[in-house]
Amino acid sequence: MARPVCEDEEAHDDVMMGDTQIRELRAQSNQAIAAHDADRTVAFMAPDIVVGVAGGPTLHGRAASRAAFAEQFADRAFVTYVRTIERVTQTEPLRATERGRWVGRWRLTSGMHEQGGSYTAQWHFSEMGWLIYSETFVEA
Repeated sequence: MARPVCEDEEAHDDVMMGDTQIRELRAQSNQAIAAHDADRTVAFMAPDIVVGVAGGPTLHGRAASRAAFAEQFADRAFVTYVRTIERVTQTEPLRATERGRWVGRWRLTSGMHEQGGSYTAQWHFSEMGWLIYSETFVEA
């Protein structure tokens, strides 16, 4: 989970290991979604995050994302979303771009339903560590 940085040396190491840390944070984010924990799910997001939902609205802010996740988690058919990183590129010392594939799963009476596609996420390093500032999901 994102955490405060206490020492300059520690902050430097966190910035330099952006790829590794972003991969770990994404894994934790996937775990939070699988656990249907809306608060933990949005803990990886910047307060002013912008999320382009595949086939849906653009969400502005952590509160809007939390509300959308809470609604999904209340749907008894919803199982999870999994985002699988294909590449992390550190574009600047304090910014990185994540690209990958996403899949959503729902348990329906007719069986397991999946939909998915590609996504891009922009990460920024802040006093709270690496946070997601924007995500765009495109349905395949």
